[in-house]
Amino acid sequence: MEDSVTFSESSGAVTAYLAVTGAGTVKSTMFPLHEEVVIGRDPQDSLALDSFLCIPEHTVSRRHARIRRSGETYFVEDLHSFNGTFVLGNRITPGEWHPLRGGDELSVSSVQIVFHSLLVPARESMPTIIAKTIDATVFANSLKSTPDTDQNYMQRTIRKLHAMAQVGIALGAVTDRATMIEKIMNLIFELFPLAERAFILLSKNVGEPPVPVAARRCDGMIEDPEQVRISQTLISEVFNKKQSILSVDTLSDRHFGSQESIVSQAIRSVMCVPLLLEGECLGLIQVDTSSDPHAFKEQDLEMLTGVCTETAVALKNFQLYSDIERLLDGFVRASVQAIEERDPVTAGHSFRVAAYAEHLAKAVDHDVSPDLRRLVFSKEQLREMRYAALLHDFGKVGVREHVLRKEKKLHHSDMRLLEQRFKYARVCLERQAYRHLAEVHIQRELSMAAFREESWKIEENLRGEFERLDAFLATIRRANEPAISHTENLPELRNVLDYAYHESDGPAARLLDEHEFSALSVSMGCLTEEERQQVQSHVADSYSFLILIPWTRDLAGIPAIAHGHHEKLDGSGYPMGLRGAQISIQTRILTICDIYDALTAGDRPYKKAMPVDQALDLMAAECRAGRLDSSLFNVFVESRVWSME
Repeated sequence: MEDSVTFSESSGAVTAYLAVTGAGTVKSTMFPLHEEVVIGRDPQDSLALDSFLCIPEHTVSRRHARIRRSGETYFVEDLHSFNGTFVLGNRITPGEWHPLRGGDELSVSSVQIVFHSLLVPARESMPTIIAKTIDATVFANSLKSTPDTDQNYMQRTIRKLHAMAQVGIALGAVTDRATMIEKIMNLIFELFPLAERAFILLSKNVGEPPVPVAARRCDGMIEDPEQVRISQTLISEVFNKKQSILSVDTLSDRHFGSQESIVSQAIRSVMCVPLLLEGECLGLIQVDTSSDPHAFKEQDLEMLTGVCTETAVALKNFQLYSDIERLLDGFVRASVQAIEERDPVTAGHSFRVAAYAEHLAKAVDHDVSPDLRRLVFSKEQLREMRYAALLHDFGKVGVREHVLRKEKKLHHSDMRLLEQRFKYARVCLERQAYRHLAEVHIQRELSMAAFREESWKIEENLRGEFERLDAFLATIRRANEPAISHTENLPELRNVLDYAYHESDGPAARLLDEHEFSALSVSMGCLTEEERQQVQSHVADSYSFLILIPWTRDLAGIPAIAHGHHEKLDGSGYPMGLRGAQISIQTRILTICDIYDALTAGDRPYKKAMPVDQALDLMAAECRAGRLDSSLFNVFVESRVWSME
């Protein structure tokens, strides 16, 4: 990166530059700005190299945009490009000049460019440089020195530009605040070799006074930020007035020399600069020394001000990124909550599986077994796995509710209809028997004794038939109960299917139709084959939904991880029948956690909660059968992941 930052001294004074973030065929670079520069896809013969920024992307127009300086302000104009030019996410109107401020982010197609200005315009968002104390002897000596030459100015400008370029590159490469603070501390002691201490203070909330978050000495010793002593007067003035302060020979400074914290630490020279962005003060950086009263000069203050400007932009980006993360997390959780409310019985399943998966991944990180010691999950991978676990059942939104909530092999309404059919069969049998008695009496003119005897025979036959019907109904009720493991069909169920009764003046009717018999014959669970296929389709539906989301690079694996959570190592799973190495480690972790929670979750209408030991035994059997990853399961058991929720 550093080798790509080169500026020519012969091209005139550099007052600003563009930091181009590399992507695809575009390399990261720092492009110095002079009076005017054109941005486009192909080099222009009519323009000098330092007046044309080439971005070789097919989505960039040949002459896409241009940047021009007017006074101390730079402006950008979109040259009626096809895909437009954006500043801070807003598309600018073609042909109109849009003013740029230090830290503004430009988007030219998919390429990100940050504008950095070395000019310090008089506006609220840039700090005012104030020399609080200037030693008279130093000032007198400075009058005797030779006047500043253009060459000296150019060298200082190039040095400052190089330093700012390094800051921009360093801050552009980090993705979290802790790393950024570490890099800033290192850069401060590189930029200011006479500095002995450096502090970074940040506000927790908008408008609150800043508190120390980092403190370091030049020898590398890290101090406890909560224990360091800093001049509150200095901090208050910088934070409230939004002004940068430089004090040389601080102990003799009437403004600061009487401060107890300054006296006790013998601070001789200090710079303190606010972290400003669009008028908001995010905190400040202080650099001081106790050995040299003239360690820092106005040029150093300008450079530290530039560092703080870059840092403020990075901090705001982290804040926005954090807000986006919270927004995404809230959306995911709200979506899962909405899906699970369709089936209150299984509520909490996805959240528990996500917690189990994250804990198991962390346990795998610390495992030293030969199969797993090479595995290390980053913070981003853990977050990716957690979201995949939360969303793994999202496709159930497409499963019909009566299937999703099915408690037994026959739906409640189907069972009620079947029971009514049994009552109707009893009525039909009675009607047929007593009609037969009436016909016999009419034909034979039975005596009272004969009538009673015939009636008694009919009632005995009916009693036998009713007992048979009751036995059939009891068989159906037993068969209607779902089983956790494969069970044989009840042999009596076939007798029910074969039984028929006669309706009045109609054909024989069956107590049980083929559809009901098929449902009652399910050997495991309570779903018919058609219903099972509908439920299993939730995996593909989850994947179809998840791939529609434009996940960032660190979350791009979510759809694939969730898609395979019902796959088995022996190829017996669904929906794709993957085997062995075709199933990722993240998906194997999700599968183990999903099965465990399905077995041990609280009582459900179609099953009782299984004790932990019994569930683990069942899962161990699946491992021995080659369906689950035994190494991951061993870590699951040894670390007692289920107790970490």
